[in-house]
Amino acid sequence: MALNGHCYIQENYLVAVVAMGRVVIRKEEFLPGAPMESKRGVRDWKIIYPETGFENKTLVLGLVEVDPGHRTPLHRHNCEEVYYILEGEGEVEVEGERYKVRAGDAVYIKENLKHRIFNTHPEKTLRYIAVGGIMLVGLLPKWPTPSPYEILE
Repeated sequence: MALNGHCYIQENYLVAVVAMGRVVIRKEEFLPGAPMESKRGVRDWKIIYPETGFENKTLVLGLVEVDPGHRTPLHRHNCEEVYYILEGEGEVEVEGERYKVRAGDAVYIKENLKHRIFNTHPEKTLRYIAVGGIMLVGLLPKWPTPSPYEILE
């Protein structure tokens, strides 16, 4: 039986899935178009977001890919954010100070700090998971809202 066209479940799981909301998203369902894509060479996939069918209230999860020699735009937002570097190497800039990062590293960025990430590897794509708090801009009852990101360049 299909539920909202997103998953196929056995009858004995129907009640649990309806009560819990969406639990799993497949890679082919990730959505492009997050604000980091304002820079060429950056792909920012929305994974756990209201737009992808989740009922999340406090956190969002995305996957960001930065091509060699490219960077995300300088930006800030009113929530904390953490990155986990999956592949590649680069530099995270926070308030003008740069920190080297590579696969296996984790990064913490406090709210309202200007930041961006550079891919410094000549050949490998920099890939990282980004987890942030849902930004306090009155998200409900309307989602998506105008971007809570402040792109600074």
